[in-house]
Amino acid sequence: MRVIQPRSPYSQLEIESNGAGNVDDVILRANADRHRYAQVKWAAQTADLINDAYLTVPPSKTGKALLTKFHASWKLLRHRDDAPPIMELTTNRALDPADPLLSLVDGRTDCLNPLARLADPASDAGRRIDDWAKLLKCDRDEVLAMLDALFFKVGLTVSSEEDRARTLMLANGLLSDKDALDRGVGLVAEWVREGRRVLSPEDIRTEVERVSLHAHDPRAVLLVQAIKHDPHPDDATVVLDWVDLYEGDTPPLRRRPRDPADWATMSDDIDQAVETIALQGLKDIVLRGYMRQATFFTVGTRFAQVSGTTITYLQNGVAWASNAKHVPVPAPSNITTTIGAGKELAVAIGMSVDPTTAVTRYITDANLPIGRVLTLLPADGAHDQSVAGPGAAVAYAQALRNAIRQELERDPATRVHLFLAGPGGLALLLGHRWNRVAPTAVYEDLGTGHGYVPAFEVDA
Repeated sequence: MRVIQPRSPYSQLEIESNGAGNVDDVILRANADRHRYAQVKWAAQTADLINDAYLTVPPSKTGKALLTKFHASWKLLRHRDDAPPIMELTTNRALDPADPLLSLVDGRTDCLNPLARLADPASDAGRRIDDWAKLLKCDRDEVLAMLDALFFKVGLTVSSEEDRARTLMLANGLLSDKDALDRGVGLVAEWVREGRRVLSPEDIRTEVERVSLHAHDPRAVLLVQAIKHDPHPDDATVVLDWVDLYEGDTPPLRRRPRDPADWATMSDDIDQAVETIALQGLKDIVLRGYMRQATFFTVGTRFAQVSGTTITYLQNGVAWASNAKHVPVPAPSNITTTIGAGKELAVAIGMSVDPTTAVTRYITDANLPIGRVLTLLPADGAHDQSVAGPGAAVAYAQALRNAIRQELERDPATRVHLFLAGPGGLALLLGHRWNRVAPTAVYEDLGTGHGYVPAFEVDA
């Protein structure tokens, strides 16, 4: 999928190719950059962590340690290739957080350097580098040079790799359901069994057509790394990385940036992403990444339906597209709670949980100029299966927007304050259709009992 992407930096796929040392499992030949060589180590059990012993202890008396194999491959490839290689350890095993050196792998770059280079030689990490130099029969500088080329793609899962493949299938204009994925995997299995080692983009496209996977034109991939880094950012057409702006050390704790001014920074980044994709002439977008409700909604508003774009998100493995066929759903129920503190309208959309109590408390505590709260819920009440699929999501996006328009027609408000509780894909599709409403402030949930924070501003 990487090789046939529009504007792909890669010209060729190789599988278990000769002449690549021990990093020959999957090779991506670059057009004008560093080739990528992947050594795949997928374990049936993932309890064993990647630590010093995993890399330095040979699997048998006659075998070679994994680190030794990487070093030998690096020495071979750095002299043969026009540019230094990229070697990847691709695995479902995780890094050992107790290992003094491997715990320094950067979550953004998947690389030990520059932190390994900065390690004090007298520290545990620094001494480990010297141990590796002794094992590899080289000096410390050579070990560090090799680490410039060694990337750790770790902690992967079957489900995450399936989602990645299906996102790329969407981006390349292919079918992306489970059956299509199985057919794609079947193709690769055929290539391995038949001994096909080198495939060009034309070869791959021919195979795609042979098994009837082509469905539509290629799409752009927008990756938003808001609360967690993605292991494959290079898959995307445009990448936004905000993880370091957020409070908290883990995704569940990342709910707002340390500096409130960064909401505006992130908003500007989204606008820039829209412009970049538009300049490439792409009107269909696939959204990928880890983000919260307000971000989903705001991305949807910037790739608005009225601009002629479509946007798709893989919600629990299913493509939720803004142009999915409408599936009738019961009209949402609505509840009005009077606040009486101003002329503005709060809208609480509770598809998975009813947020009325939390929203009302927050509005009162924050002394917002809001006259009333309109709560919109599924007809059968809020629950985590309220949106059955893409067709229902499109229908709910239309129904929720229309209910808010009707409320504004009945009793106009100068501004809408929007609070969301439901699937991210629905927030995205609602934002995509958010026109002819009112200027809107969208809020982020800070967790049970902790209220909300104003996030993005949307003109509508």
